[in-house]
Amino acid sequence: MEVKFIKMERIVLEVDDAAARKWRKSSTEIKKRLEKSFEKQIEIVSQIDKEAWFEELLTKARAEAARNGLTEEILQQLLNEK
Repeated sequence: MEVKFIKMERIVLEVDDAAARKWRKSSTEIKKRLEKSFEKQIEIVSQIDKEAWFEELLTKARAEAARNGLTEEILQQLLNEK
């Protein structure tokens, strides 16, 4: 069986005093669960940001196409031509 090592990197987060106290008092198991949860949240937010960026890009492309006279009807005609 092959053992994979995951490269870990330390980051620093600023939280309010109450959250910091709770973190320091938390068990190792709870800290590990919170770390995994945080990693998942970063991945989710990152994906949402990518999707929002892509949607914004599409909106700009549609607006540019419309300014240049490319309507939905013309696009359909172009797509239907062989």
